[in-house]
Amino acid sequence: MSAPLVTPLRRDVSHRGGNTTFAFALSLMAMAGSVGGAIDLNNYYSVKAKLQDAMDASVLGGLRQETSQRSTVATRIFASNLPEGLSATPGYTTDKTTLTGTVAYNNRTGLLGLFGISSLTINVTATAVGTAASQSSGPCIQVLDPSGSQALLVNSGAKITAPNCEIQVRSKGSPAAIFNSGSSLNFKKVCIEGSNVIRNSTAVDRLSLSCPTVADQWAALIPTVASTTCTVSNGNCNTSSVSLSPGVYCGWFNFNNSSATVSFAPGLYVIRSGGWNVNGGTWTGKGVTFYFEDTTKIQFNSGISADLTAPDTGTYKNLLFFERPGLSNTDFIFNSAVANHMDGVIWLPSRNVTFNAQSKMSSDKLSMVMNRLILNNTTWNLEPVTGSSGTGGALTNIRLLK
Repeated sequence: MSAPLVTPLRRDVSHRGGNTTFAFALSLMAMAGSVGGAIDLNNYYSVKAKLQDAMDASVLGGLRQETSQRSTVATRIFASNLPEGLSATPGYTTDKTTLTGTVAYNNRTGLLGLFGISSLTINVTATAVGTAASQSSGPCIQVLDPSGSQALLVNSGAKITAPNCEIQVRSKGSPAAIFNSGSSLNFKKVCIEGSNVIRNSTAVDRLSLSCPTVADQWAALIPTVASTTCTVSNGNCNTSSVSLSPGVYCGWFNFNNSSATVSFAPGLYVIRSGGWNVNGGTWTGKGVTFYFEDTTKIQFNSGISADLTAPDTGTYKNLLFFERPGLSNTDFIFNSAVANHMDGVIWLPSRNVTFNAQSKMSSDKLSMVMNRLILNNTTWNLEPVTGSSGTGGALTNIRLLK
């Protein structure tokens, strides 16, 4: 008699129950993977957004620095913008007008680790780009007083040879400028915003009236100088040889020896709460900047001969004389220069500047900004500054490159 057929049927039922358990286990794992993956991906995109924000800030800030400092400053900005507990080391590349930062970060996972995915790599990059702030096409003399009568006064004996320079006078006063007989101006253009000038028996070549002037070309590039304690206070320099170092000079200083040689070490000279009276002598300094923290001044008297050159790199690039913005209007006088050679920018927008009595000036590159300008018996040969100021990496219009 054959065996009953019930046994194979029971085995089949038993196998199906095992398959159901296995399938249920697989579905649970799939659900866990799905939920875990969603959580880990959400964390991934959250961390990536924070890294991207930090990288964007770092390249924007870094590009405002001189080329040699961009990577260092950008790295510091990147770290300071990361939330607590998040750490990564970026890398940077730069050229004249761009700064690019990149970083790779291994973001650890949670539930995805059960499937052998212990981390997800996040790659972030950003590029900032700027426009070189060149002054090559701008005026080399700007007179800013918008309404003053005689904002520019050119008297007998004033002779300027500057065929590659433009002088601009913002004044619409009556008259905005006076040109007296015996003067000679050889500029590429003399641009006066006002329509009323006086020409006393003299011709002014390439004079343009009702001429629109540009904004102060250097104002946006002037660096802020932090106020520090005085390093030198009051003094009389009477010896035949004087050597000065950068620092904060407070009070009054007199340079009385007309045959003295005064040498300046490279750096920033801050002049505060007083001024310098210079009675002759020879001044030499390469890579020097003089900063007027208040209405102080240097008054050059009787026969000074100066050979002064601004820095060609760093924070104060191209700045020879400059002042704190927003000062009240005061006078600044250059008297009787035997032979001045100055290279750089003289940025004195609050000063009424006078060049007197045989004030001779030559330069390889010189640009000036002042409130008013008086020229008396001066002889100049000028070329404009063709570089750019040092702050902000010598760039303007800095932005992210999308």
